[in-house]
Amino acid sequence: MSAERERLRRVVYVSHTAVEPGQPMWPVLDSILTAARRNNRRAGVTGALVYSARRFAQVLEGPPESVEAVFERIQCDLRHDHVTVLEVSEPEARAFGDWSMAFVADAPVPAEALEGPGGAARLMAMLQAAIRNTEAAAG
Repeated sequence: MSAERERLRRVVYVSHTAVEPGQPMWPVLDSILTAARRNNRRAGVTGALVYSARRFAQVLEGPPESVEAVFERIQCDLRHDHVTVLEVSEPEARAFGDWSMAFVADAPVPAEALEGPGGAARLMAMLQAAIRNTEAAAG
């Protein structure tokens, strides 16, 4: 009998930073990434975070219960607001299986860094496009 496929949940969302304009973002981003990488590894959650122009876009993937628990904490985090869910799905495979939390800030990602099973390149492009779209809508 073959091994049962791991049940996965993927949540993709965008939000706005609640940090006051003019305040440095790098200490906030460092704090978010340090906690996410530690907690996600423990919970079996992987994903990616994009930050640009005071907007966040993130994909979380892993066991459904773990993803829901992580996303609940994220929604309660006072460092951002206007959380908008773009996708909730049950993918066949992880797109960011090698990263407890990949990170991109205001820079393009080399395509070769994202190629592989699960469509990481497609997800990262969607995250970057979501930021551009929320910027245009807020414009």
